[in-house]
Amino acid sequence: MEPEITSKTFDVRFSDCDHNSRLKLSNLFLFMEETAIADAEINGFGLWKLLKLGYTYVITRLKIRINHTPVWGEKLTISTWAKEFYNDKVCLKDYSILDSQGNAIAQATSSWLLVNLKTGKSENPANSPCPPPLYPDRNALPDMLDILDPGQNPVLAFRKIARYSDLDMNRHVNHCRYVDWVMDALSLDEIKNRQVRSIQMNYINQIPLGETVRIIRFENSNHHAKVFGVNEFDANKCHFQARIGFGD
Repeated sequence: MEPEITSKTFDVRFSDCDHNSRLKLSNLFLFMEETAIADAEINGFGLWKLLKLGYTYVITRLKIRINHTPVWGEKLTISTWAKEFYNDKVCLKDYSILDSQGNAIAQATSSWLLVNLKTGKSENPANSPCPPPLYPDRNALPDMLDILDPGQNPVLAFRKIARYSDLDMNRHVNHCRYVDWVMDALSLDEIKNRQVRSIQMNYINQIPLGETVRIIRFENSNHHAKVFGVNEFDANKCHFQARIGFGD
């Protein structure tokens, strides 16, 4: 019998919202992270079990398309599943996000590396000691996530130093915090008047405690903005890339 897909329900609390009473994008990412953790535990490849076996999963890319931004007091249900081991390199994992009436709020896809902690290198996720169940016929978002090219006319938005509050149990900046940094590079008018309808995050180099990152914003295209996080002391070292899609 095929195992059930993991789902978790969340209430949008006051502390999850921005100044417009809308769910902050970083908190939506946190809800998705909690659902992914629950999925791993339920299906036998949880964090502590993998660590004991000398492995861990690392998220490398995530894209979400947003049909409706939840507001304070709404309830949403997030489902997640692994759908494919792609090119013997990454595990592709999708998300479906519904409101309390079953309407689609958002869809997302992501890629993950299985890292051998002894070698520090990624391995074929199909060879994991605890491989996740696959649902190859379920596609929430079929997009393939590529490396982003820099845009035109880069401008320094601000600098960010990784502090205690940015770190997670892996002792580097949590991938959800990057979303806050990206959103801080936008103006309040942009967020209010156009609204964010999609975001792709590419996680390239981890950011440890004390690292200084230059948040670079590029010139907008008609419907997108790009924001990169570049190392303060090594311009060739990009920590993350983001492409934000705006609604009309």
